[in-house]
Amino acid sequence: MDTESPFPVRKKRFPFGIVLSVLALVTIYTLLVFTAHNLEYKKIKAVHQEFLALQQQGAGDAEWVSFKQSVHTRIDPVIKKLEATASSEYPVQQQLLWATRDYLYPMLDSARVSRSRDQVRFEKHLREAENQIN
Repeated sequence: MDTESPFPVRKKRFPFGIVLSVLALVTIYTLLVFTAHNLEYKKIKAVHQEFLALQQQGAGDAEWVSFKQSVHTRIDPVIKKLEATASSEYPVQQQLLWATRDYLYPMLDSARVSRSRDQVRFEKHLREAENQIN
């Protein structure tokens, strides 16, 4: 009996396809996570820019009330998400959480005309988050 196969013996090869697939998935995941962090930062930064514009133009009470309602609508979901995900492992999210949860709403009340302590602290945390993104 002939035990040899008519087919050549296949040598074990390095699984390049599997390695490339895993690398692609890791890259996609990293980009999605970074984009999510960046999206939260962009929302908060946009609110800050609107705040500064209102502060500079000396907006009236009606404009501030409207703006504050708009901020609650846009930022409350961001704060909830940050509370669930921010930690020392994610310092950008931690800085954004501190800025929004602890200082944003007091800043909207206390810094309508001039810079307040809350505004200084809000901007400090926002700047820290921006430094860690870049």
